[in-house]
Amino acid sequence: YGDCFDWLARLRRRGEHYDVVILDPPSTSVGRKKRRWSVRTDTDELVSLAAPLVKDGGLLVTTTNASTLRPGRFAAMVKKGLDDAGLGGRSRLERVCPMPMDFPSVGTGPVKNLVWTIRR
Repeated sequence: YGDCFDWLARLRRRGEHYDVVILDPPSTSVGRKKRRWSVRTDTDELVSLAAPLVKDGGLLVTTTNASTLRPGRFAAMVKKGLDDAGLGGRSRLERVCPMPMDFPSVGTGPVKNLVWTIRR
């Protein structure tokens, strides 16, 4: 249990690395420190903490179901987080995945499933 920001920092201090890190945060949340978090404004901070945990050649999977966040804005926030982590030049958007068939949407669903390759 606990706040994911605390866990990400703890895992980094331990020197942990993973083949795949999946970020699928809620649209909004209130953390243990009573700080409001929003995918619309804080995705880059989450990515900057999680991306260093990805092994060389590993994948960072980022996804959101926030209906008010446009796909281009979401991708730009992820890229900013990668830049903030010092991995911007060593990461590449590998794949854009459509929303699953069972995801409810009206019309064409916005694509917000992005898979990034991280190189060290």
